Amino acid sequence: MDMSKYLDLFLSEAREHLQGVEQELTRLGGLPPEGAAESLNNLFRHFHSLKGMSASMGFAGIATLSHAVEDLFDTVRRAPAEA
Repeated sequence: MDMSKYLDLFLSEAREHLQGVEQELTRLGGLPPEGAAESLNNLFRHFHSLKGMSASMGFAGIATLSHAVEDLFDTVRRAPAEA
């Protein structure tokens, strides 16, 4: 299937997710560890979305990277004191 017709939509949505990542990372930097849960969940969701979108478009490298970062945030949000 030719996915090129979806490229503009992918780029637009990817930009939105990356802007959300930037906002959450900035926010997270100013929070005490006990207040970080919401930002960690939001970061996980942004990378989860990026992973799925990238895989759908056939961008394996971006999907693999997004999956690794998603796993990292999942680990941190499950055991923030150990990360």
